Amino acid sequence: MRAGTYGRVVSSATTRALASRVEDARRRLDATFAGRYATELVELRVIDRALAVASKLFIAVLPISILSTAVVSGSSFGEELVRRFGLTGSGADAARLLFAAPTQVEASIGLLGLVILCSSVLSFSRALERVYLDCWRLPPLAAGMGRRLLWLAGFVLAITALAQARSSWVDPDTPVVQWVLGTLGAGLFFLWTPYLLLGRRIAVRRLVPTAVLTGAGALVLGIGSTIAMPAYISHDTDRYGLVGFTFAVVSWLFAASLLIVGTAALGAMLDRRARGAEDVPPPPDDVD
Repeated sequence: MRAGTYGRVVSSATTRALASRVEDARRRLDATFAGRYATELVELRVIDRALAVASKLFIAVLPISILSTAVVSGSSFGEELVRRFGLTGSGADAARLLFAAPTQVEASIGLLGLVILCSSVLSFSRALERVYLDCWRLPPLAAGMGRRLLWLAGFVLAITALAQARSSWVDPDTPVVQWVLGTLGAGLFFLWTPYLLLGRRIAVRRLVPTAVLTGAGALVLGIGSTIAMPAYISHDTDRYGLVGFTFAVVSWLFAASLLIVGTAALGAMLDRRARGAEDVPPPPDDVD
């Protein structure tokens, strides 16, 4: 056998052996809960979903947070961000410059603006509904506007209550209290949200793991944000100016969206595992 032919045979045999090992490793991973969770995230297109949710957070939740902070607590949203992330230097200056003072926010409120804002938040609720429908492998219900309007009312109430609590009861110099408040608020909100958006088809007790996971994730995100965001925001602001500050905020919203989608998928998987229903087929491909 010629040397070149022998080399090709050996290379082909090595490639087949490597492919066989990779396939065996994939099968072993698929047999574990972690492997099935990774597959679930891939099937859910977790990156695409998180990007969609983050974009809606930016155009809907951020403006309503600015509005509630100005109206309820009478403080600038920029100052709130400075306290929330412990910003200093250029990052703190950018936050104060980008967001208007409370009097300017209140003066700019108009009927058309409120309609557009409510429409944006309803769009965010539709995106959340699609995430939970796919995670729980349920078909959509025909009439969803009533549920979404109720969710909108609850969302505004939750944002307002949180802003009131932070302005009245929480000392800005005690981040632990803010973390605890954020954890409890996220847990309760993401217990009620899937229950409502799924049309009350899933019992509250079955949604508890999702709520606990989301609350715990919010705690980790809150602590991590306090540690990492000041330097990250200041770096991006120094390098790109106000656009860099916006990039940093959008990145944080993307991380929060990954948390929402990831914990929704994990909570639903834990429920299926507890009920021995892990082989329930996913919804049809045409269900968004």
